[in-house]
Amino acid sequence: MANESGTNLPVLSGGTLCPATLFDGQTHFGVAVAVKADGKESYLMVPDATNITKGQPVYITKPVTIKGEHLAAYLRSKNVSMPDEVKNLLNTTSISCDAFYFSKNERLLAEAERTKWIEDHAEELKSDDAAEKARKAAAAKVDDGAFLMMFELKFNEGLIGALTKDEDLGKLFDITGASLRVLRCRESSKKILEEYAALLGEE
Repeated sequence: MANESGTNLPVLSGGTLCPATLFDGQTHFGVAVAVKADGKESYLMVPDATNITKGQPVYITKPVTIKGEHLAAYLRSKNVSMPDEVKNLLNTTSISCDAFYFSKNERLLAEAERTKWIEDHAEELKSDDAAEKARKAAAAKVDDGAFLMMFELKFNEGLIGALTKDEDLGKLFDITGASLRVLRCRESSKKILEEYAALLGEE
């Protein structure tokens, strides 16, 4: 992934984010969807849209931030009523999706993993004989694909201060933000997520 000189359009380049499987002489369909929020632009990238279920990734190229005041204005324009406390909170809040990377890569369990799978599913397999348990374990799959999702909320005036409008309480103790991270990463996925993190850090 790189920026073409003189433009802001995403261009596929070498590396793990542009899978080697794309260079096989076959026709692949890729999509880049421009997303703009708070004056900044990101892209939702789907390098190989026809093979997402076979392990090809979907990811954003830059964090996307929504200002709460814009959300509040939108809700007002749609005549959505909100308590004053919620309005006050939205007007001092920003919500950002800092990272989103998803790939699916299912595989059958290795021999050593089948025993543990049977142990983990002992309750549902208790009526099966040994041969049936082995058959089900041999058919079971695990997803080796990488998944990373990160969200951040920032409360510019503090959560407690915005909700209560009590400045003294807000000065005493307040909540200024919260973060959420969902991660699935096996050792085989570590390199791709490191490369993705480097992409997010590029200006």
